[in-house]
Amino acid sequence: MRKLIILLLVFGMAPVAIGEVSTRVCRADGNTPLEPNDPNFPFKYRDIMVGTWLTIIVDSNIAEYWSGDLTIEGEDMNYGVLSARDFNVTADDWEGSHFPAAGAGAQVVTYEQTGLYGFSLYGHSSAVPGDWFIIDYNAIAVGDCDVGFYDHDVSWEEPIYYLEFSHVRTRDFNNDTKVDFADFALFALYWQETDCIDPNWCEGTDLDTDGSVDSNDLALFADYWLEKTR
Repeated sequence: MRKLIILLLVFGMAPVAIGEVSTRVCRADGNTPLEPNDPNFPFKYRDIMVGTWLTIIVDSNIAEYWSGDLTIEGEDMNYGVLSARDFNVTADDWEGSHFPAAGAGAQVVTYEQTGLYGFSLYGHSSAVPGDWFIIDYNAIAVGDCDVGFYDHDVSWEEPIYYLEFSHVRTRDFNNDTKVDFADFALFALYWQETDCIDPNWCEGTDLDTDGSVDSNDLALFADYWLEKTR
């Protein structure tokens, strides 16, 4: 009988959540999530236009000291850029990139080596669960860029995962930070053009760069209707 009671207590207990520090990627507003391409691959995100700004937020459900990094390495540095906020020269701290929940002594420091750039993140022992850090990300060229997320409790040498971004040609043809009727008007000017060539591609309206502006390009344009690049 005693064994049965023990088994009931063990298997009847609610599962205990494991503490962790993790990331989420949002639009520039810091609130609107960027959707993954496939829920089975949560860190591989939907394509974004060149010129798009995102925010990478590091949050936690633990209350203790923590350190980690967000970095871009090698050729990926040609396609994406990380930046932090409000640098305090005296403290050598990007003080605008850590939230109060990270603790009174939290710090964000530039991390730079040959072929690598990013930021080291230090939570304080006075940290509480919540959003701890925010780092900005900008897509600067067509191509792929992976941002490594390091948790020093796990490894100093290897990221625990990569945030995977793929950049496509902008639909914001007039560079006013949004895709709207002004961009559609420019697109209409080149409709059915068949002599689009590199590097201009009919002012960018030949989105699939096949030499003509047609229904394929219209579909690609519509995919980003009313999206913002900043």
